[in-house]
Amino acid sequence: MSEAIPMNEQETIEIPENYFGALDIGSNSFHFVFARLVDGNLQTVHSEKYQVKLADGLNEDFTLDQHAIERGLKALSDLSPSISKLTPGNFRAVATYTLRQATNARDFLNNAKAIIPYDIEVISGHEEARLIYQGVAHYTTPDITRLVIDIGGGSTECVIGENDATKTLTSLNVGCVSFQQRFFANGDITSKAFNKAILAVRQELEAHVKRFKKVGWQECLGTSGTIKSIYNLVNAEHEFPSAITLDDLHQLKDKLIACQHVDQITLSPLKESRRNILCSGLAILIAVVDMLKIKKLNYCDYALREGVLYEQFELSQYEDVRKTAVLSLTTRFNSEIEQAEKVLELAETFYQEIKKDWKLHKDIYHTLMQGAVYLHEIGFDINPSSYHKHSQYIVANADLPGFTLEQQQALAWLIGNHRKKITPAADQQWYLLDREKIERIGAIIRLSVLLCQQRQLSELPNLKISANDQTLKIKLKQDWLADKPLIEADLLAEQKYMRTIGISFEFIG
Repeated sequence: MSEAIPMNEQETIEIPENYFGALDIGSNSFHFVFARLVDGNLQTVHSEKYQVKLADGLNEDFTLDQHAIERGLKALSDLSPSISKLTPGNFRAVATYTLRQATNARDFLNNAKAIIPYDIEVISGHEEARLIYQGVAHYTTPDITRLVIDIGGGSTECVIGENDATKTLTSLNVGCVSFQQRFFANGDITSKAFNKAILAVRQELEAHVKRFKKVGWQECLGTSGTIKSIYNLVNAEHEFPSAITLDDLHQLKDKLIACQHVDQITLSPLKESRRNILCSGLAILIAVVDMLKIKKLNYCDYALREGVLYEQFELSQYEDVRKTAVLSLTTRFNSEIEQAEKVLELAETFYQEIKKDWKLHKDIYHTLMQGAVYLHEIGFDINPSSYHKHSQYIVANADLPGFTLEQQQALAWLIGNHRKKITPAADQQWYLLDREKIERIGAIIRLSVLLCQQRQLSELPNLKISANDQTLKIKLKQDWLADKPLIEADLLAEQKYMRTIGISFEFIG
């Protein structure tokens, strides 16, 4: 820890602009890291870790119990003095498996707001994998294709990339905390329990093996606490740490089986906090190393929180990640970019004219509008008559790097409701985003698509648009509208549709 800014003295010290903080709200541990940017590199000046075992409280119905919620809130309360001087501009908090699975995640998130006044972003498994890779890539040798494995409390991420670009990735719903409950709940350590756990991982990983082997890699790195513990145990008697192999993992498994119960594990240098989840973590790693035919695995001390930190100051690159994700989908589904850009041109005009009146100030609403317009027709080749439904399904289930789960959900809603009947956005869907603002962005997109429906056959109309609270008005040139009876009929229908989301729509020809 550097003396640059002792965190316990923050009451009297302002945080410089080149300092950043990140919080990883994991299923096993909460990790906070505080770093400064020096010559393009991050230097950690303070870090804190709290073993919360949030996933312990996730039942079969994916409800997070009150005890787990209280443990998590207690950790945030203990952390709050360390992050009290940070700002939304230099701090980011992300939550992973347990909070993306929990049906009552909002109970935790709403209580967390009263403790730390920052947004907590619940990220997808694919986004978690991408950020983990970014954390590794910034601290390792460039120009090497590497496979990175991270075993968390609720999920395991595997990702292949080179430099700062990922090539393929996956997030498996297998984690050391969830598997401890499932296979080693009573603490007994048996060959049977290990074999069942390993088989369960193999079943999860089987569909991804061919893809990973096809891409290939030159080195393999493991990250985070579970693999660190295993790496240290394997190298406990070595003068110099070396890469671990599948044989090393099986030898460690045999030692643990000989202990018979977790309470009798006396292996050094294992931390007490890792004792209960060691067997489950080892079973996961054995299955991954075996199925992917990994010859050697080294340990890397950087992971998700470092990836989050780097994107704090590489905001332009972060936006590029989102844009690349969106354009990649349009290419994959043969969407007509020229038409999307024509719709976007009109949507941008509308947005700039009414964003002040409708309080659409946050950049994320503009980003969501752009993404939804580019993606609104990607389901067209599947079924032209109900393409919006297919587009919505694709976006809801796609891998969209750079977007949180909530933002991806908003994109899907905007796309699924850009034409025909509107299904109002339910209040319980949103945590960081505002329902009313999402629906207003939806209204902008709907009108833009409607007025561009004749595609390249006509120029965009000259019009004036205004908004006032729940009213939206557009004024079109009479001769333009007179030549387009179909559009006029659709505008009349739109008055009815928009009433379902509380917007009074008026148009004058």
